[in-house]
Amino acid sequence: MAKKGRLTNEQRDRLQEHARLLYTKENITSQKELAEKTGVSEKTISEWITTGNWKKYKRNTILTREEQLINLQDELVEINEAIKAKPEGARFADSKVANVRRYLIKDIKDLEHETGIKETVDVLTLFINEIKKDNKGDAQLIGKYAHAYIQSKLR
Repeated sequence: MAKKGRLTNEQRDRLQEHARLLYTKENITSQKELAEKTGVSEKTISEWITTGNWKKYKRNTILTREEQLINLQDELVEINEAIKAKPEGARFADSKVANVRRYLIKDIKDLEHETGIKETVDVLTLFINEIKKDNKGDAQLIGKYAHAYIQSKLR
């Protein structure tokens, strides 16, 4: 269902970002469904997918967080191994290395514990799919609330 009239650049950018997140994070790849959820035409969605190279981005976003976590953990292991390799009596981190290690630990903890949009979307999608098995009407209602909640997190 396309909106009548022209959108401002800000509105267009916001809708495009929302559609991209639905496509890449919620795995909604139907142009018709994306168009309905964002209020733009299927043609516009098609153009955004092509010009934004969303298919490639979708593949890349899946591993990015996990890869980053692995990289940080590898760095931490390397620092700890370097400290252990020092001669006895000198097996401690100097202030510079200790600060780096502290920041690595904090970043690892943040990545492991923060709930991002992707996780929220994944959980809500699983929940709605379970509800849908018993009652499609309830699932649609919950879907609308979930959609509004996700939009509020994007602001």
